[in-house]
Amino acid sequence: MVHVLMVSEYFPPHAMGGGELSAFALARGLVKKKVQVSVLTSRFPGDSEEDILDGVRIYRRLKTGSGSGDISGNIGRLGFNSAVEKELPKLVESIKPDVVHAMNVTSLPGVSRVLGKGLKAIAHINSPLAFCPKGTKLYKGNEYTKKCTFSHFVPCFVSSKELGRLSNRWYLKYNPVVWVVIYYRWTKIRNSLTKYQQYLPISTYMETWLHNYSVPDDKTQVLPNIIDLSAFSKVKSKANRVPKILYLGGYVNMKGLHVVLDALKGITQKYELHCYGSGQEKGKLQELALKNGVKASLHDEVKQTDLPNLLAGSDLLVFPSLVPEAFGRVALEAMAAAKPVIASKIGGITDIVIDNKTGRLVEAGNVEQWNKAIVDLLKNSKKRAVMGRAGKARATKEFTEEKIVKTAIDAYRKVLK
Repeated sequence: MVHVLMVSEYFPPHAMGGGELSAFALARGLVKKKVQVSVLTSRFPGDSEEDILDGVRIYRRLKTGSGSGDISGNIGRLGFNSAVEKELPKLVESIKPDVVHAMNVTSLPGVSRVLGKGLKAIAHINSPLAFCPKGTKLYKGNEYTKKCTFSHFVPCFVSSKELGRLSNRWYLKYNPVVWVVIYYRWTKIRNSLTKYQQYLPISTYMETWLHNYSVPDDKTQVLPNIIDLSAFSKVKSKANRVPKILYLGGYVNMKGLHVVLDALKGITQKYELHCYGSGQEKGKLQELALKNGVKASLHDEVKQTDLPNLLAGSDLLVFPSLVPEAFGRVALEAMAAAKPVIASKIGGITDIVIDNKTGRLVEAGNVEQWNKAIVDLLKNSKKRAVMGRAGKARATKEFTEEKIVKTAIDAYRKVLK
């Protein structure tokens, strides 16, 4: 039996996003296949030092920040890799895993520093942070396609409105200490990229960037996130007399909702736009919708358990991100619910949505293309239905737990040879 030790900065019940949920899903899937899985992760107040969840043994021995989106919550994260360096060798000596799986980009430097003495390790590439200090691959609102250097980073940072969930306020934007800290943190990630035996990027977009950083083709294998699609594929889909457009994402500039609000301006087809999310741009987006005469309702963030019924009651999903997303979880969930997806033709989303078959892929930020794609699907209910069925078939066939777990096991076996 193979024994895998996963290292993850956060792990359920603590999660920063879909990455931690997918990590847990992969761990559970491996256990079903008789793989022994342990996890080394951070400990927060109220946690036990050791848990067993669904057959996965979890060691909560690391320290990090809350990642809550405020400055103090992120400052605490700077010491995470030092905690990995300290605790990982002791745990490896104790439980003797066959392979270490660095489950997120933030754990790469700490794990890489303790490799040696025959220990095998795999790098899970689940975020653009591996290739961009800001983790967005954006420069002045557009995708940046070159390798980052400090001379590129400073003007990029100063021109940015947002830093992930944070607003890039003047005391951050024009602070050279902040520039150095963020860039130095990223260089440690970048420099660790060549130290692993195998790499599992979550999309072909992430894989391409690994190759750009000199990782050989034979050391990479795309491993999509595992998403439990059963709740989405089982809901009874319905079509509305007045089509409902759904947006699920942040109320921040880089998620592109403003592009949809501009694209809907002046269209004559009947529709309702319902948006769910959180972020500091909510008020501005409401003002833009009013100014453009767009029938939009901006709601608070919705619980994951409510998503299947919410998608079932909608007619199409818009995914207008300006950021080259590493994957595209929401799009896959919408497809499983038999809903067509209009998405930006950028990043990992192109692995999921097939243009003119399961939805539409349009140029990120191009209001004219977004307008044409939305109007086309609003006018044609039969096309929406056909695309929805095709999307459901693709999601439930190509992104199964069985396939993804097998890919992971094959990677472990390759490393151990």
